Amino acid sequence: MKNKMQELFQAIQESPEYRSYLNIGSVIEQDDEIVSLVNEIKSLQQKSVELEYHHDEGYKEIDKEIDKKVADLNSRPIYQEYLRRMNEFNNILAESSNQIEKYVNSKV
Repeated sequence: MKNKMQELFQAIQESPEYRSYLNIGSVIEQDDEIVSLVNEIKSLQQKSVELEYHHDEGYKEIDKEIDKKVADLNSRPIYQEYLRRMNEFNNILAESSNQIEKYVNSKV
């Protein structure tokens, strides 16, 4: 069973979809504007959560700023391609998981 799982993981790692996802991820990591924008969004999200936790209405303004930055990020073609490839790979993982679950359930 362990060998079969290793074979499955190896097949996934060698799949064109996974390699494509990794390649575009590397491109994204090299884009200073996108990296900076993602980091700004994460920082703002943390600030917003903290303010909301402390019942500070200021989180609403920060959420508006987050929405603008997310819209900017999502408008970038290279980021759109990254999301497309990520979703494609995630769909393959989900389908693989579904097939494994069906197989296990049929044997139980």
